[in-house]
Amino acid sequence: MLLSVKEMETLCVFHAGTQSATLDALRFAASESGGPHDRADVTQSLINKLSRLGVGETVCLAFDKE
Repeated sequence: MLLSVKEMETLCVFHAGTQSATLDALRFAASESGGPHDRADVTQSLINKLSRLGVGETVCLAFDKE
């Protein structure tokens, strides 16, 4: 599974040791979204991707094109 740079940054902030705990943290963050640094769209995209992550799948960083 490929993540954008912003998704990977968000994952680094909310990683909680397990997939389920990380998803819980991301869902909480999404419910509290707003403000000048709102990343609700990135957070929701990450939730969707991690929710579909299967057994044995890995997460990779995909750099944005310059």
